[in-house]
Amino acid sequence: MNPPHEPDQPHEPGQPDQPAAGGYAGETGERPAPRVFAPWSSSFVRHAALWLTAAIVGGLFLERLADSLAHRLAGIFQLIVVSLFLSFAIEPAVGWLARRGWRRGLATGLIFLCVAVAGAGLLALLIPAVVSGTRELISALPDLLNNLAKYLKPFGVKLDRASLQSQLTKYSDDLIAAAQQVTGGILHLAATLAGVLFEVSVVAFFTFYMVAQGPQLRRAVLSRFRPQRQRVILSVWEEAIRQTGGYFYSRLLIAVINGSLMFGVLWIRNVPFAAPLAVFEAAVATFIPAVGTYIGGAAPVAGALLVSPLDAIIALAWIVVYQQIENYLLAPKLTARTMDVSAPIAFAAALIGGALGGFLFAFLSLPVAGIIQSVIRQYGRRYEVVDEAGAEDEAVDRT
Repeated sequence: MNPPHEPDQPHEPGQPDQPAAGGYAGETGERPAPRVFAPWSSSFVRHAALWLTAAIVGGLFLERLADSLAHRLAGIFQLIVVSLFLSFAIEPAVGWLARRGWRRGLATGLIFLCVAVAGAGLLALLIPAVVSGTRELISALPDLLNNLAKYLKPFGVKLDRASLQSQLTKYSDDLIAAAQQVTGGILHLAATLAGVLFEVSVVAFFTFYMVAQGPQLRRAVLSRFRPQRQRVILSVWEEAIRQTGGYFYSRLLIAVINGSLMFGVLWIRNVPFAAPLAVFEAAVATFIPAVGTYIGGAAPVAGALLVSPLDAIIALAWIVVYQQIENYLLAPKLTARTMDVSAPIAFAAALIGGALGGFLFAFLSLPVAGIIQSVIRQYGRRYEVVDEAGAEDEAVDRT
């Protein structure tokens, strides 16, 4: 017999439908897990991952491309920067001639000719001095070795002059033998000279164009800005010309005075290789502000020490005396109307420039620092000092 049919239980509103015995319509009886993400989320995540991967790969490719272009074009950018500063340095002289009726192209050519003649004259004076100094150094080599052995003996370093001379002779013979195979050396030297001549030609071309076409170039640059911005840019441009031109002329004159006087001191004391040592000292003093004379003066002092301790003391005393003359007599008069950069800022600028582009950028960093300081002084804001700080300064001054 079939069991009696039980009546259906009434369905109360607000209650969920009860599943039939055995689960949902033929299912196993387990309730399906609810969806955590929306139906479109998996497609979004997949496309986002693809876009993120493409962005990372594209960024790495662009970074490599930019790095490669920067390395390849760094030399050209450096030449353009050098040309720009050289044009700023030449502009005052060209402007002076232009105001007296000279055409700018002809005036620029005249300045270039004067620079070339001065450079050729310097080489004509320096090369014979180097040759004669080398001969003096070779002839005085035994005495120099004796003095060097004498100085090193208190430190426990024994220097056998005979063995050292034999080693020098051996190395000189090897050098002469290697010099006989000149084919590769000539090719390398020719390639180096060709590269140097190309860079000099590029710098000369850009510099000549920037100076000869200076007003047109300035007008073309200013035409891209609003009138108010044009006045600011024009003021900065003129300040850069004033700072850079004055800096180049003053440092060149100081370098000539420094090198000439150092050469005179070394020549009077019969120090071999006097001219190259003096040129090195003047060049280092020109590149490095404030302490450049002391750093560059180490080479003349060391060269004089090989002759006699008295010559080294005289060279060192002259360096100290000259630095005071330059700081308190020459530099204030020569740079009074050009640059007013404190020694710490100048030294920091030289270090930064040297880290960015070597000695050349170290030399160019000083006018850059002067330009930045002048612009900040002209367009920056200044405020009155509070009374507390003024009182502290007065107390420090009284003590």
